[in-house]
Amino acid sequence: PPGKEASAAALDGMLRNPTSDFLWIVDPIDGTTNFVHGMPLCMPSVAVAYKGAVVVGVIYDPHRNECFSAKAGHGATLNGDAIKVGEQSSIGDAVVAMGSPPALESLEMSLRGVQGLMPVVRTIRMLGSAALMLAWVA
Repeated sequence: PPGKEASAAALDGMLRNPTSDFLWIVDPIDGTTNFVHGMPLCMPSVAVAYKGAVVVGVIYDPHRNECFSAKAGHGATLNGDAIKVGEQSSIGDAVVAMGSPPALESLEMSLRGVQGLMPVVRTIRMLGSAALMLAWVA
C-alpha cells in the first residue's frame, strides 16, 4: 500500500537488514499538493546515503531551471556556482520557512511554533515544498 506507512516500513526494513552500503532517497514530487493545484513550487529531490550518512543531495526546480546540489564536506551549489547561507546575524532579521503536515495531530504543534516565533522573527513562510525551503536557506 502507498503512503507514509509504506515508506516508513521500507526504510525500516533497509535499516534493519541492509543489502548495500548505499541507500537512494528519492522524492519524485516534493510539494505534491502544490503540484496537484498547479502551483510552481514542486520538484524532484534525490539523495544518496552511504553507511547511514547522507553524502550527496540534488534538488531540481524545473519551474526556474535551478539545480541545487550538495556533497558532504564540499558545500552547496546552485547551477554549479557555490552558494552559502544568508548573513542574518539576528533572529529578528530571519525569514523562517516551515511546513505542517495536512493532519489534525500536527496542527496544534505547528500553531504553537508560529505563535512562539512570529513575535521574534521577520516573518514566517509556508511554501509547501520542504526541499525548496531547505535549498533556499543558502
